[in-house]
Amino acid sequence: MESDRKPLRPAVLAALSQVPEVAKQVRQVANAIRRDARRLAPKETGTLRRNIQVERVYDQESRSVKFLVGWGGKGWYGWMVEAGTEDTPARPHLVPAAIKNGAVAPEGGDR
Repeated sequence: MESDRKPLRPAVLAALSQVPEVAKQVRQVANAIRRDARRLAPKETGTLRRNIQVERVYDQESRSVKFLVGWGGKGWYGWMVEAGTEDTPARPHLVPAAIKNGAVAPEGGDR
C-alpha cells in the first residue's frame, strides 16, 4: 500500500524538534544507537567503545534540534574502523546500530 502522506514543512519539523517530549524520544533513540554501536564495536583496548557519544546540536539552517551519534575524543579514528582503510577491512558498528534503530544520516553525511 502506498502512503498518501505529504512531507512535513521544514518549519513544522523545526517546531516539533524543540518540543521537550519529542526531543526526549529522539534522544532515547540516539542513546539506543550508541548502546548498540558500543556493543558492536571491535574491542581491542576499549577506547573506541568508550568514545561513542551522543551530541545534541541546534542546526541554525533548519532551525531544528538534532542528536548526533559518533566518535569523540580519543575515538577520532572510529570512521576508519567503520569504513576500513587501504590496509584494514571495514568493521561497521555505527551504521548497523543506526539502521537497527531506524535512524537516518544527516543530509550531506558530514557529521
